[in-house]
Amino acid sequence: MTNRDIHNMADTANDSIRQGYEAASEYAEKGYDMASEYAEKGMDLAANVSSNLHQFVRREPWIALAAAFAVGYTMARMMRRVSS
Repeated sequence: MTNRDIHNMADTANDSIRQGYEAASEYAEKGYDMASEYAEKGMDLAANVSSNLHQFVRREPWIALAAAFAVGYTMARMMRRVSS
């Protein structure tokens, strides 16, 4: 094996590594963009749910209070069973 062959193999390896790095960077960027988009949609949905819940509590405070009590009571019972 000549020095030139070794140099060609090193160049080929470097090219392969660079291409792999570029592909990985591209996929990471796409993944980041998708995650950012989903996070933004999730924040919009959470804000919408929060607004709707706020409006419901203003319209029906007694139903909201009863629902909060029922959820709290159910969660307390579940937690007591899990901890026993």
